[in-house]
Amino acid sequence: MATETRKSYHHGNLYKTLLQTGEEWIRTRGMEAFSLRACAKAAGVAHSAPGHYFKEVGEIFTEIGVRTFERLADFIIQSKQAEPDADPLFAVCSAYVQFARQDPKLFQMLFHSDRINRGSERFQRAGELAFRELALAIDPDPKKRQLNHAKILFAWSQIHGLAMLSIDGPMAPVGGNRSGLNEEPIVTSLRRLVEVVRNWN
Repeated sequence: MATETRKSYHHGNLYKTLLQTGEEWIRTRGMEAFSLRACAKAAGVAHSAPGHYFKEVGEIFTEIGVRTFERLADFIIQSKQAEPDADPLFAVCSAYVQFARQDPKLFQMLFHSDRINRGSERFQRAGELAFRELALAIDPDPKKRQLNHAKILFAWSQIHGLAMLSIDGPMAPVGGNRSGLNEEPIVTSLRRLVEVVRNWN
């Protein structure tokens, strides 16, 4: 592994390798113990190698966030295209929650890491890709986005809450154990959400 990675490094693939290694680290070990030195070791390159691209952890976290938002947007678009007969709002909301359930550690990092530079133009543009799909699902006329701001905010708060509950689990009674939501209450909640938004006055 180390030999292959060093060979990739000499061919200019170190940047991609570090990002992929960083993502896998977060998926399997979480954000807390991450460092550029640890990432370099896991990638099989010299501890100084990440410095060619990332001066500190925040820079690689921000770029991982960009990639994750881009994947989320692609996943939403593909899910919507796969269900052409479904209400696009249901398809978008369902895809958002499903993505969170499939990649929970990276999804949580997007919204809970204080190491991400949220003022980064790249990060903001990537986030807009996913958010735009929700806005268009509510109203396909992009000029009405501001007019529909309350509906969009309501829908996003609902699906984000469901996404987080599906990962962390809802509050449990004393002596109980928290566990993620299963499919049935998620689908029921999403259908109700679509109904509320479509009948919004």
